[in-house]
Amino acid sequence: MKPGFRRLVAIVAVMAGMVAGTACARPPSAPGPAPKDVSFRQAGMPGEYLVTLEGQAGVEAIADIYGRFGIKGIKGLGGYIFLVTLDEDPGPEKMEELGRRDPRIKAVQPNFVYRTGGGGSAP
Repeated sequence: MKPGFRRLVAIVAVMAGMVAGTACARPPSAPGPAPKDVSFRQAGMPGEYLVTLEGQAGVEAIADIYGRFGIKGIKGLGGYIFLVTLDEDPGPEKMEELGRRDPRIKAVQPNFVYRTGGGGSAP
């Protein structure tokens, strides 16, 4: 190859790279694509709560405190966390209030269902 031709190829390659780089960039003032809605919409499953017990407490604490609402099931999820399913749902506020009153209960929360705003399927 001739030296002049190599220089021309090198200049064309550099120019192509610059054009491609600027085509992909956007000025700071230009808005980018709208962010995808990944905020979590939380809805609790009716009658289902996650109850965390203090280390020394046994499952009978759940029955003692929440038995009046008709316990359908208690499933251990690991550690001291249990999925409690009730016949009668008193609501998160009442469940938390009862849990605060008893030292055997560390935490109570609804069994949240998490969804993202996207409608696509997971890979």
